[in-house]
Amino acid sequence: MNKQTLLAILLACTASFFWAANAIVGKIVVATLPAFTLSQFRWLLAFAILIPFGLSKIIAQISWYKANFWPLVGLSILSVTLYNTLQYWALEYTQPVNVGAFLAMLPVFIAIVSSLFGGIKQSLTQWLTFSIAVFGALLVVTKGQWTMLGESGAGVGELLLVVAMLSWSFYTVLLKKLRPQGISSVGMLSFFMGVGTLFILPFWGYDIVSSGAMTYPTKDILWAIVFVAIFPSIVSYFCWITAVNLSNATIAGLMITTAPLFNALLSLWVLNQTVSGMQWLGIAIVIIGVSATLILSRTLTKSA
Repeated sequence: MNKQTLLAILLACTASFFWAANAIVGKIVVATLPAFTLSQFRWLLAFAILIPFGLSKIIAQISWYKANFWPLVGLSILSVTLYNTLQYWALEYTQPVNVGAFLAMLPVFIAIVSSLFGGIKQSLTQWLTFSIAVFGALLVVTKGQWTMLGESGAGVGELLLVVAMLSWSFYTVLLKKLRPQGISSVGMLSFFMGVGTLFILPFWGYDIVSSGAMTYPTKDILWAIVFVAIFPSIVSYFCWITAVNLSNATIAGLMITTAPLFNALLSLWVLNQTVSGMQWLGIAIVIIGVSATLILSRTLTKSA
């Protein structure tokens, strides 16, 4: 394994770690700050940090933005508005370790959505490995107590996570179809953040109406807003795209399977939450299932 590949693995793992930490911090914050409000302030601050660097890039390539304005608005909603906001909403009902299990399955969600849009069709073996990953995720969520699935109100957070994963999957597939070669990633991310933040406003409005007052982050959780605005929002993004550029999407995808492991360890360390033996087993099964699916996809692509 060469140094470039090792660097790609390190960067992809760094991105995965901060995305896992985002769920931990989100779980802490949603206890006092509504999920939609957290999402609004996170992306508002991230946009304020990035736009001084991205505005000139957007202006320099303004003709491309004008030609693709509405598709870019749609991508902004799918990525910033829906995907991330739904994750915070899910944390009001579920635990970070469950978020990690679903995050690890993201490459598989993307592969399935891609096949629906004319991409490479999934083989029977890939469907089997995907099923293994789903079984592992269910094991993490239920802790092996399958009767939980039939309980009233159970699975609300997990359903929100499924919608979030599908939202990101459609964003990924549609972004690839847009073919933004040569377009500055800093400018494009700035655009997504700015437009996506605008569409979070109705959700924030709902928080204000439901609570009867406008809610602001208190001094005690300002650190959390700064953290999620910088590391999961900006640092992880650039670590990820650099990892993909240095190696390939399959290598980066394999590293995202570390998300449930990071979530479990951070839950133990930061939240003092116990992770059962069944959940550890489920995490291992998710990693095996997703890794097998990605490796099969790479093998089939090479032989095609």
